[in-house]
Amino acid sequence: MSAIFVILTEPHSLTGTFMNTLLSTDALADVLKTIRLSSTTYFCTDFSSPWGMDIINANQGLFHVVVKGSCFLQLEDSSQVLTLHEGDIVAFPTGANHWIADQQKSVRLPAAELVEKVLAGENPFQAPDTDSSSQTLLCGAFEYDAAMQHPFLKDLPCFIHIKAQDTPDLDWLRAMINVLSQEARTPKPGSSIMVDRLTEVLFIQLIRFYMQTNSADMSYLAALADAKVGKALNMIHGEQEANLSIERLANAVGLSRTAFSEKFSALVGQSPKTYLLHWRLQRANRQLQQNKLSMFDIAEAAGYSSESAFNKAFKQCLGFTPGQARRKKNKPLA
Repeated sequence: MSAIFVILTEPHSLTGTFMNTLLSTDALADVLKTIRLSSTTYFCTDFSSPWGMDIINANQGLFHVVVKGSCFLQLEDSSQVLTLHEGDIVAFPTGANHWIADQQKSVRLPAAELVEKVLAGENPFQAPDTDSSSQTLLCGAFEYDAAMQHPFLKDLPCFIHIKAQDTPDLDWLRAMINVLSQEARTPKPGSSIMVDRLTEVLFIQLIRFYMQTNSADMSYLAALADAKVGKALNMIHGEQEANLSIERLANAVGLSRTAFSEKFSALVGQSPKTYLLHWRLQRANRQLQQNKLSMFDIAEAAGYSSESAFNKAFKQCLGFTPGQARRKKNKPLA
């Protein structure tokens, strides 16, 4: 990783080149890399009525896309039964319990059992001759390091519903889903990579949609969408050495230090100082696992002049030592 050398002509100013470097970083993209987002599509298949599945104890994010037909869905803690129409997309970023079926009273199978059968070519809900009463469903999952302590994960919504009839501007997304469904149904060379990448694009669009439609929320997702706090987050995530201060962030977004700190804390749920320090340590954790820099260089880039001070702060923030982080290199998610 190359270092960025900056000469500050004024105590609280940022040079143009440095500012452009900071703002060129997308905070959301950086967070998704750090939490190690990965996505997969389980299946895209036809179900002939009656059919249904129960999804319980999900320890990962889930999604369903109604490719053809309509069906019903209900969350475990809700009395409302939702009708899903062709083109609708629903997601459960935190894996909420729910059921989905062609009718409210249809017999339902546990989701894990159904996925296993479908992937084995033994779809229990597919009639020998698909008729007009069949529905096509695309289902998959989002995985990430849920153990990571970050406001993004804490503020993920339980449920997102993109209704086809209300979002004609997202026709491009449905065209992409058509490609995704075709690749999932009839695999070709390279299909597995295409399916996983397109599913990741779907997750990002779901988050974007939620940010746009819930901008009044006091959450990390609202902070990303906020003109001033979002700009500050991009600057924090673009920092490569410990050069930023709260004063510089406040000046860059055109707020006083007090007003900036209050607005940032209200949306993010952490003070800008806490977020900045914690993110530097998260960046250090990623660098340690890449195993390309010395411990001292990583500590210095995080703003610590001694390894002992760095070790103490790192352990306090992340719950494990820098040495343990280095040994986690390329360790898969549990």
